[in-house]
Amino acid sequence: MQTLTKILGTVCCIILCLHVSMLALNLGNIYYAVLILCLVVLLALVLIPQLRLRLSVISSMLYLATLISVLLNDIPFYFKPEERLLAFILVTSLIGPLIKNPLFYHFRWYLYRYLSFSLVLLVVVSFLGIAIGIPNMIGRGGYSGLFNHSMMLGPMAALAMLVTLRWYFIAVDRRQKLIFIILTFFCFITCVATGSRSALLGGIAGLLFFLYKTNQGNMVKYARVIVTIFVFGILTFPIWEPYTGRLSEKMEYTADEGSLTATRDLLWKSRVDEFLTSPLYGIGFASIDPILTTHGFDKETGTIEPGSSWLVALSMTGLLGFVILIILLGLNLRFIIYSHDSQASLALIGSFLSFFIVHMMAEGYIFSAGSGLFFLFWLMLGVCDDYRYTSKLITNLNTL
Repeated sequence: MQTLTKILGTVCCIILCLHVSMLALNLGNIYYAVLILCLVVLLALVLIPQLRLRLSVISSMLYLATLISVLLNDIPFYFKPEERLLAFILVTSLIGPLIKNPLFYHFRWYLYRYLSFSLVLLVVVSFLGIAIGIPNMIGRGGYSGLFNHSMMLGPMAALAMLVTLRWYFIAVDRRQKLIFIILTFFCFITCVATGSRSALLGGIAGLLFFLYKTNQGNMVKYARVIVTIFVFGILTFPIWEPYTGRLSEKMEYTADEGSLTATRDLLWKSRVDEFLTSPLYGIGFASIDPILTTHGFDKETGTIEPGSSWLVALSMTGLLGFVILIILLGLNLRFIIYSHDSQASLALIGSFLSFFIVHMMAEGYIFSAGSGLFFLFWLMLGVCDDYRYTSKLITNLNTL
């Protein structure tokens, strides 16, 4: 059965990489079909022979909160709340922390492992394409590389940077260490080139957490490593300075507007106003208030530009859903911080979650089942929650 979970993990990895790449114009239905098929196969392997299966109480409560937000609100039909809620539940049931069973554990570990390698490969190839000036590397939003948008390449580059840093940390050969630190530098430059400030800040937050966890109990060494990286960044600035153009443009624009968050201010205000109208159970899953908000959504497609995952969780599901989400995230972060088992492995998981905590302040994909970043966030929650429930898969983590 583990062989089958490897195959399913590989298939899901491929479909996600295609889904976020410039090669896929619209994988929509195929993407969901593959994920649902994997869920059905895994459930069949568990339920037919009547193997033990448990459900996470906290995750179940979150689903209940999202359902309540739909049932108790009169949501405009064009937002398709029922359809999007179903997609949210199905995808997170597969990759998130809901289902507790060894087959699901192994599937998520393999998927996590394959995606880590795939992200690094896609980002490094994107960097090389940008560096040598391949025209196809410039797409939507500027530098997009092999991805469908620069705002997808940016966060993926930040996450790939954390993966290569993990590889550097566990490498024993000096040649390997040199290769991995060069790859880390490539990923950093790629993130800078996209001009995504939230991705860059998220990457820095993830980096700081990774170094904290791997140096836990030795704050002097932690501070020394940070200073070393800072000095290295200054010394190598002439190398990566040419890639800061997009970032400089955004900083100049926000300076002219008089606010560092000028591109998000109106969206954030709208989410806060929506929350205040229904603070307990929110205004409804996958929706906004078209009276309070006249921008950032499309009536024809029902698509929304939320502006912040944390604020959208508050506005859509109210305190009921938001508090449950914070508890779920908090329990996993607490486990990572206080556990002393396999620090390098937990450091990578914690650095990923640290990245998402910061990045989601300015990007609203936490409930968007079709987003590649949504997929990675919920997969990391699932992987971390699995680790809390069992230590038998530690070998799989250590091979990353």
